Amino acid sequence: MKAKAVDFVCYNVVDMGKAMGFYRDTLGLTVAHTYEGIWAEFEVGSVTLALCGPPWGSPPQPGYQGGASVALAVDDVRASIDELRGKGVTIVEDVAESPVCLMATVADPDDNRLFLHQRKDGTCG
Repeated sequence: MKAKAVDFVCYNVVDMGKAMGFYRDTLGLTVAHTYEGIWAEFEVGSVTLALCGPPWGSPPQPGYQGGASVALAVDDVRASIDELRGKGVTIVEDVAESPVCLMATVADPDDNRLFLHQRKDGTCG
């Protein structure tokens, strides 16, 4: 087998409405597809971010820290963190700088981790 690309990344969520609000309204992602209130897809460049709620997805348990991680490319990590902090989003790790990028980590309502990522060369994907 040879994988060609990432088609989607999926998070199981406890409350689809709350999760949808976070990804759509708080993060500003565009909903591409939903199915019967238990599946939702957001197009983020060439990769789909999917949410799977009960009964399909196994709800995370208290203290769950997510089984997957998604890095969302942003133009300005510092400004994005400031905006999300103002919206009450949990900032897990504030902005850190490496030789090639800036990155920070936030948590969604189910404590799944999301990286906000900014390459210094301006590329993404």
